[in-house]
Amino acid sequence: MYDIYSDFHYTSGYRTDGGGGTIVANESIIQGVTLYINGYEWGPAVSRLILNTTQLVLAVDYEQALVKTNDVERTILAAYPSDSKGQKLGADQDSRYVTLELSTQYLTKAPGNKALPFQLDTETGFFNWAPTYIVSITDLIFTAANNYQSLKGEIRVNAIENRVSPDTDLFKIRNSFSGEYINPTTKQLEQQRLTYAAYEPENLKPVDLLPLIVWLHGAGEGGTDVEIALLGNETTALAKPEIQDQFQNGLRSGAHVLVVQTPTFWMDEGEDRTGPGAGKSRYTEILMDTIRHYVDSNDNIDSHRIYLGGCSNGGYMTVNMLLEYPQTFAAAYPVCEAYSFYGFERDKNGSYETTTDSFGNIRYKASEALCLTEDRIRQLADEAIWFVHAANDRTVVPFLTVEPTYRRILKQGAQNVWFSYFETVVGLDEVDEKYNGHLSWIYLFNNQVRGVQNPTKIRQDNRYEPSNDTLGGSYKVIDDTDGVEEFETIFAWLNEQRL
Repeated sequence: MYDIYSDFHYTSGYRTDGGGGTIVANESIIQGVTLYINGYEWGPAVSRLILNTTQLVLAVDYEQALVKTNDVERTILAAYPSDSKGQKLGADQDSRYVTLELSTQYLTKAPGNKALPFQLDTETGFFNWAPTYIVSITDLIFTAANNYQSLKGEIRVNAIENRVSPDTDLFKIRNSFSGEYINPTTKQLEQQRLTYAAYEPENLKPVDLLPLIVWLHGAGEGGTDVEIALLGNETTALAKPEIQDQFQNGLRSGAHVLVVQTPTFWMDEGEDRTGPGAGKSRYTEILMDTIRHYVDSNDNIDSHRIYLGGCSNGGYMTVNMLLEYPQTFAAAYPVCEAYSFYGFERDKNGSYETTTDSFGNIRYKASEALCLTEDRIRQLADEAIWFVHAANDRTVVPFLTVEPTYRRILKQGAQNVWFSYFETVVGLDEVDEKYNGHLSWIYLFNNQVRGVQNPTKIRQDNRYEPSNDTLGGSYKVIDDTDGVEEFETIFAWLNEQRL
């Protein structure tokens, strides 16, 4: 239902050759607004507004119009009659739907990110759909198909419950997996449930056997609405041609994509909160069962080519799964992974001890023991892994996680473990925009993870050389099937990994 915040105001007049005419009162022409949402490197945004009109419209004049979303003024790029999903109709076709294309540039600059449809719940730490998303439109002129009537429309409405997303529509499979599992902290049996969405390449034949890409979201995308996990990190890029075309199997291209969502955090070790990333996740067994269930229910998945990855919390979970299920995944691609190299103190009940720093912040109490012991490092050295991180990440600090982890993995003799290390995070959607250093998944979804750190240099002098210019490092991963061809991207490398 639409929540109308003020009265509709409409006027109309019959157009003369000079474009004039007497303005007279008219019934409502705009009777509803649908949000058209795309995923961007910084999150979701409303890129179009689809207006449901009471009359057939032939053309739209937006020169004098003013559009605001949540009180943030938006620039109209185009306006045209469309179908109900916002797709433009052909010339001289009329429709009861009109679409306004809006610029999405610099929306994150608006105070409080007001123009974005996601809102952070500070109590849970999760993103949710904003409870209200007010669209206001004034002075929009419609040319009605009948008698070429000129109608002026104004509206103010909460449209958050009326939305479409062509990006998330790619993930047509939506489901969940449930079961009973032992809580690793309390040791009690508990009911667990994971939600998931999946993309399946079109026109599959019985003989088509394609790999499966599994993605695990970050901390803010937890919950039970998988749309949040799909849009929060631009995960939908995994289902689009630029990445899909890099997965080849004979004459057939493409890969299945499975996005799994936890109701709390992947780093929840049984305490109903995100942990320090130094132990076994509460959701370890159910995640493995969810993946196996999906693979077993789909005859077109190559079980020898399952690739596991995720960012931040999901990067931790990727490493956790490699440790708990060695030699199970063909390859892994953890991004800004939060699995701690160092350990933390636990009390007699198995819960993590905390302390308060000089700024009054509660911190987990560090221990002298290592979390990633030599045995665990040796396990990781036997896997196919490609790490991605940014040196200026202050959320998951590299020298506490990926730097010592990768260095020790190399010293264990790893032959197929790589590391793309960027200086900062610079995207493509916003010109010259430098993002928070934690958002290194932007490089992955923009298909920019290409260079890696030179493993020989790291073994010799323990020194990293983060680089944006060489997209992660000056060294190139070589295809060991012929020893000559370089893998152009991380996805080309994934495509060649098999159990």
